[in-house]
Amino acid sequence: MQITVNDKVTEVVEGLSLKQLIEDLSVDENGLALAVNQQVINRTLWPQHALHADDQVTLFTVVAGG
Repeated sequence: MQITVNDKVTEVVEGLSLKQLIEDLSVDENGLALAVNQQVINRTLWPQHALHADDQVTLFTVVAGG
C-alpha cells in the first residue's frame, strides 16, 4: 500500500505500525514527533497505531525554545 511520508510517496506493507515505520526508515526517535493525517500521535501509541492506504505521515523534530 502507499502512504506519504513528509510529502514523499512510500510503499509499505499493509498494517504497518508507526513504530515499525520509524524502524524501517532508520530514523532516530529522540526528539521525534509524528502526525498522521495532521493529528499528532502520542509516542506510547506508535506500536499499535496501524497505518492505512493513503495516510499522510509527518515526521518532525521537537525543539525546545527559551
